[in-house]
Amino acid sequence: MKKYCFLIFFGLLWAFPASSQSADLSLELSVDDNLVEAGQEVTFTIRVVNDGPDTTLGVKVLSLLPSGYDFVGYKANEGTYDATTGVWDIVGMGFGINAILKVTAIVKNSGEHMVLAEVMASDLLDYDSVPGNGVDTDGDGIIADDPQDEDDGDGQIVVLAGETSDSNCLAPAVKVSSMSSNPTNIDGRFKFDYKIEALLNFKMAHTEGYSFEYGKGNPNQFNMEYYVNSADGSMLFPGGEMGFFKTNFSYSDRFGDVDAAIWLPNGQMVMYGIDKREGKMRAVTRESIQTSEGRYQNDFIQIFKFMESSVEWSEWKEPLPSRVDWRGEAVGYKADLSEAYTGLTNTWIMYFDKAPTPIVTSVPMMGYMVGVLKDIKETYCNRLVVYSKVLIGGKDTGDVIEVELKSIRPMGITFDGTPYQPMGIGGDSGTSVTEKIAEYESKMRDLELRKQSLERQKKRCSTDSCVKAINSKLDNLRLEKQRVICEGMVAAGMEESVADCMEGED
Repeated sequence: MKKYCFLIFFGLLWAFPASSQSADLSLELSVDDNLVEAGQEVTFTIRVVNDGPDTTLGVKVLSLLPSGYDFVGYKANEGTYDATTGVWDIVGMGFGINAILKVTAIVKNSGEHMVLAEVMASDLLDYDSVPGNGVDTDGDGIIADDPQDEDDGDGQIVVLAGETSDSNCLAPAVKVSSMSSNPTNIDGRFKFDYKIEALLNFKMAHTEGYSFEYGKGNPNQFNMEYYVNSADGSMLFPGGEMGFFKTNFSYSDRFGDVDAAIWLPNGQMVMYGIDKREGKMRAVTRESIQTSEGRYQNDFIQIFKFMESSVEWSEWKEPLPSRVDWRGEAVGYKADLSEAYTGLTNTWIMYFDKAPTPIVTSVPMMGYMVGVLKDIKETYCNRLVVYSKVLIGGKDTGDVIEVELKSIRPMGITFDGTPYQPMGIGGDSGTSVTEKIAEYESKMRDLELRKQSLERQKKRCSTDSCVKAINSKLDNLRLEKQRVICEGMVAAGMEESVADCMEGED
C-alpha cells in the first residue's frame, strides 16, 4: 500500500512539476505634459522592468489610447505595438531588462483623456502582482502613481486647457515661465526668481520627535521667508543670522552653521552647511528616486483631484479667518484628499485672491501651500493662494497646519552648491544609497558570524599555539571590519579616503 501511494505521489509530481522560477515585473507610465491644448501632440512613455530573478517570455502590456486621442506613432526598444488593440508584445525579458515604449498622440477636443497601462501576460509567477487584474487594484479610486496599487499597472491623465473664462486673466495656465530650471544634482549652482514671505502655524496632538525647547518665540509657528524658481518649483530656505533656521530654531548652529536648505526640483531636500567637528562644507541629503517630471505629475494630479472633489467647486461658506492679514478679497474652496502613501484622508481648505495674478509659472503649484496655483478647472488661469488649512486625517484628529501668505514678489538670488561635499543619510527604496546600506549590512553580518565561529573554535583550543593562531585571525577580522566601516564612511562623504580613515583608527 505504501509503495502504491508513493507511486501516485511521484506521478503527481511528474505531472505537475514544481517551479521556483519567477519574474518581478513593474510598470511605470508617464506623459511629457499634463496640461495641454486641443490639437497638441503628447508622448506617453511606458517602462517595464524585470527585477528578476529569472527570464520571462510572453510578456504583453495593454495600453489602448482612449477616445480623446488620435494615434500618431510609436517607438519601442523591445517588441512591437499594435495601436488598434493597444497590445505591446514585448515577448522575452531577461533579468534587469528595461523595455520602453513611447506612444505619440494628438489630443482631441473631447473624449476620455485618462490613459491606462498594465501588464497583461507573463509566463512566470510574479509574487507581488497579478497580470490583467486592472490598474486600481486597491479600489481607492487613485490610479496615477499610487504606491498602494500593484506595481504592474499605472495611469496618467491629461487635462485639456480651455480658454480663460476670466477676461482679466494676466497669466493663462498653459503659459510657462521663461526662467531656466535648476539642476537636480546637489552640488550644482542654483537660481531663484521670486521671494515668498509666509506664516506657518501648526497644532499637533502627537509631537513625538519634536521638542518645543528647540523653537524660538511661538513654538507652534514658523516665519517663512524663502525663494522659489518659477520654472521648476524648487525652493531655497536661506541660512545666516536672519535666515529661516536662526529665526525659528534655537539650536541651529549647535553642530555647525546652516548656509541654506534647498528643495530640489524632484522634491529632494538638501542641507548646506559647515560641519564644525570636521571643519568641512557639506551638502547633507536623503537620496530620492523621484524625478522632476514625477514630482510635476504628482503635484498636477493632486491639484486636479482637489478641484474635481471640491464641494461643487463653489465658494466655501466660511470667510477668510479674521487674523489673516490679506488686503484683497478672497474666495475659499474645500476638498477631502487621500494620501497615496499613508492612506490618510486630509481635509484641505484653500483661499484664492479674486484679483488676477501676473505671475507665470511652469509648475502646477509654486510655493509651499501658498503661492501661485494653476486653475485647471474653472478659469484656466493662474491664481494666487493666500491661505491654506489642512486638517490631517480629518477634522477630529487635532492635527492642523495653516499657512498664510504675507507677500510674493520678484527677487533674484543665487546659491553655489559646488564647494559642498555630498553626504548621504539614507534614501528611498531602490536608490543607490539603500543598495550600499544593504551591502554594508550584509558584510557586517558576515564578519560577525565569522567572529562568533572563531571564538567558538578558540574555546575548544587545547594548546597555546592554537589560541595564538585564532587570536591572529581575530585581529585580521577586526582590521577587515574597520575597513568595511571606513568604506561606508567614504561612501557617505564622512571621510576623504579609506586610507585616511584607517590611519585615524590606529
